[in-house]
Amino acid sequence: MGAVEEASEQVGVLEQRVAPSPLLARLAVLLAWEGPADTEIDWPALAEAAGHPFPEDYRRYVELFPPGEIGFLKVLHPRRWSAAEDFLTYARNWHAVMNDKAELAGGFPYHFGASPGDLRVWGTVNLDYLLCWQLNEGPPEQWPTVVCDTAMVDPPERYAGTVTELLVDLAEARNPLPVIGYVTEIEGAPYRFSRHE
Repeated sequence: MGAVEEASEQVGVLEQRVAPSPLLARLAVLLAWEGPADTEIDWPALAEAAGHPFPEDYRRYVELFPPGEIGFLKVLHPRRWSAAEDFLTYARNWHAVMNDKAELAGGFPYHFGASPGDLRVWGTVNLDYLLCWQLNEGPPEQWPTVVCDTAMVDPPERYAGTVTELLVDLAEARNPLPVIGYVTEIEGAPYRFSRHE
């Protein structure tokens, strides 16, 4: 690849980056994060490999915050793995495990995967719960989040907002999803961002 083609490709990747929103800036303040991560992701390539696009809100989060944890909550971050395929494989492995559990349990109202109607994991809470987008035909920015108990004991809970809206609601202790409300209440486990080392 020549220098011109390489420069053109880099510009294309940078054009896919989006500016942080006021809500994301609010989240950074609430989590005492002074980043930025300066993360560059080839979103078109990642979306093609995943079989679905990624919501702009999630892309903004990934570009501001590096891989890390928010207390017991972890947003799956493409840079946590050395290759994009490993990031996608991690999600697919969760999907396979949860589909197997759902089949054994019977009556679970969702399927995990990358097709319309499926749940696609975007985060975990202490590995006890999965935070998933429910993919649909609408724009990714309108995909709701469904929280699923990995043991399939608690029923799934639905949240209509974006990744950042959910994280801000939790940071401000509004408890929008009672099943994971404990993440802001555990003594000695502050709801703060810590970079993954």
